[in-house]
Amino acid sequence: MTEEIKVIDILPRMLSADVAAIELFKEINKINDDDIILDFKGIDFMSISFAQEYSSQKKECTKNVTEKNLLKQDAELIKISKNLFDD
Repeated sequence: MTEEIKVIDILPRMLSADVAAIELFKEINKINDDDIILDFKGIDFMSISFAQEYSSQKKECTKNVTEKNLLKQDAELIKISKNLFDD
């Protein structure tokens, strides 16, 4: 099955710190499902440090995590940050 998580239910609207990404993945890792959809609706801001840590945590996560409702600039931040961790 697939579990959908509303990020706004776990984190504040302003994702300004890397520790927020760590907390988000702590919650993700508690879920029994292997397929996770993160709904970013309602998130107003994402910092570079959050995006970098998010990408790092996602790479280490054993679950299939996908995103929806990302603001365009946030999707770009994650994409750029992901490239930092590609082998």
